[in-house]
Amino acid sequence: MKTLIELVAEIVSSHASNTTMTTDQIVTEIQTIHAALKNLENPLASSEDSEVTTEQPKESSITVRQAFRKDEVICMVCHKGGFKTLKKHLSTAHQLTPGQYRKQFGIKSSQKLAAKNFSDARRKAAEERGMTDILAKAREKRMSNLKSGKPAAAKPAAKPAKSPRAAQGAGRPKKVSK
Repeated sequence: MKTLIELVAEIVSSHASNTTMTTDQIVTEIQTIHAALKNLENPLASSEDSEVTTEQPKESSITVRQAFRKDEVICMVCHKGGFKTLKKHLSTAHQLTPGQYRKQFGIKSSQKLAAKNFSDARRKAAEERGMTDILAKAREKRMSNLKSGKPAAAKPAAKPAKSPRAAQGAGRPKKVSK
């Protein structure tokens, strides 16, 4: 049977062969996998360790500036990169909301969780479609409603769509059976 260190080395080398990783990322990966396998080996000790670690805020080996690049975003939890935006990754892989992620790593609320080029491309596409005018009008209306004390306008309930067959029969009289 392989030792814990041999298993960790095998797993990390397999991951590193498929993914480009820096030396720091490899070291972090080794520590993470070793801790996870050790926790599987001795679950009672891991529950005591996890209680201690949940009280302390997590620190990442990369900085916010390193994580948010021009063309990609790197997750500060698992150090995976290549993301255009983090929201879906955070919810599926780490069960975190963007607010929890920002709080955990001390990220300003004004910092977008998306790559700069991705945000710029989305902004440009919205401007080309005239979305900025629509947004400005909606903001003006909301502000005037807030000043006058009106509640925010609720979205109208969606009407159930009629099936094509029901729409065809709407104008015909029903047959009466004798």
